[in-house]
Amino acid sequence: MRKFFSFIGLVAFILLIIIVIKAVTITPWPHQKADALIALPDSAISHFSKAVQIATISPEDTTHIDSIHFNAFRNFLEQSYPLIHQKLNRTIVAGYSYVFEWKGTDTTLQPIILMGHYDVVPVEESAVKLWTAKPFGGEVKDSAIWGRGSIDDKSSVIPILEATENLLKQGYTPKRTVLLCFGHNEESTGTGAMAIVRYLKSKKVRAQMVVDEGGEISTDKIKGVKRPVAFIGVAEKGYLTMELSVEKKGGHSSIPDNETAIDILTKALFKLRKQHMPDTFTPTVEEFLDRTSGSSTDFLNKMALSNRWLFGGVVKKIMSESAEGAAMLHTTIVPTIVESGVRENVVPTNAKAIVNSRVLTGETTKDVIDFITKTIDDNRVKIKISGDFNTEPSAATPFTSDAFKRIETAVYKIEDDVIPVPFLMLGATDSRVYREISDGVVNFTPVVDSKGYHGIDERLPIKDYQKAISFYTLILKEAQK
Repeated sequence: MRKFFSFIGLVAFILLIIIVIKAVTITPWPHQKADALIALPDSAISHFSKAVQIATISPEDTTHIDSIHFNAFRNFLEQSYPLIHQKLNRTIVAGYSYVFEWKGTDTTLQPIILMGHYDVVPVEESAVKLWTAKPFGGEVKDSAIWGRGSIDDKSSVIPILEATENLLKQGYTPKRTVLLCFGHNEESTGTGAMAIVRYLKSKKVRAQMVVDEGGEISTDKIKGVKRPVAFIGVAEKGYLTMELSVEKKGGHSSIPDNETAIDILTKALFKLRKQHMPDTFTPTVEEFLDRTSGSSTDFLNKMALSNRWLFGGVVKKIMSESAEGAAMLHTTIVPTIVESGVRENVVPTNAKAIVNSRVLTGETTKDVIDFITKTIDDNRVKIKISGDFNTEPSAATPFTSDAFKRIETAVYKIEDDVIPVPFLMLGATDSRVYREISDGVVNFTPVVDSKGYHGIDERLPIKDYQKAISFYTLILKEAQK
């Protein structure tokens, strides 16, 4: 028995040595110095301010679009970017979405697409008083431009246009055709992007690279990593909306049954929130962790990250400390709407909840339905697919692809010591439909720790605006091979 324990001790010691050596010898991601950013053109800030002032709010009902603001944005584009409208071919799609074609000198090369959306989410009336600046004022103060849409997604659209207009002024002509595609209702139905893709397919376009909004540069999202990290989206989670409903005879609130429709539904929702689908290291997350582990300043953290074969559970627990980290590991399921009751003294007959799920790569919407059904385990709760948009997880753009590498190259030139990592997009973007015409879809917004995204005091730091223009200029000039 003593020999057995001695053997176990020796194995444990050797294992410890291996773990420590792996943690000590893993090298940090290479350091690099960024280039000087391109100077902002004199008109750049006023252009962005004007763009934010135009309330291009995307309504849920696209048949009631506010044409006044969307036509005003069209006039703004024509007045602010005259060379783009003189030298590029503009096609208007679905009423308010745009395709600008910048024909290259070698039409045998597949084009690249720079895209974004210029519609914005509304501002709650009750929240207006909480804003530091007027939501649609486009105010410039504290080294930032304030207003709804300044991050999502005019921070992509306007810098793309600025970079293109400036290169046209310099007499630049790309070798590879460039398509600038701007949707008008990404925040609601995304039919503008769908119409653009249909149009491009009719022209037999197959794009080598598509760049859309997505991950950002972060300085504080990874525990123990003090360097900036550029989250480059290479895939999107799937999207599924379910309706859970319960029907049970109601009555007077003074004589309630032991269990009501609300009780049954509430128990079902509690079960769904109490557990989640299994945590998984997808290939995208594996590469993400490989690239950042060597740069951790926390030795125990580095030891766990570099030895995931043993400490995988620990790493998952660390990642799950944040909502974003947890969402990268598993399919999320959350109730977003709950409806029941008509009066305070009536026990309702019906109770309904809308549950939204973002489906992890490698799983399917059927897996989610099966999980919900099994977890609730109550046939009184009726489950059905809801909504007019549901989709499976997208394919992933390889982080060894030219598209990803070109984003990497540009990121190195706008941010010192940055670590570019592949990233799983947790939300849905217009670019999901562009995967029909490209294997090189990447999602990246060249801003640092965005402020007020979909919330109060949305604003774009002028320094980030400058970075964005520099980034898109690099993509336009260097993605011509």
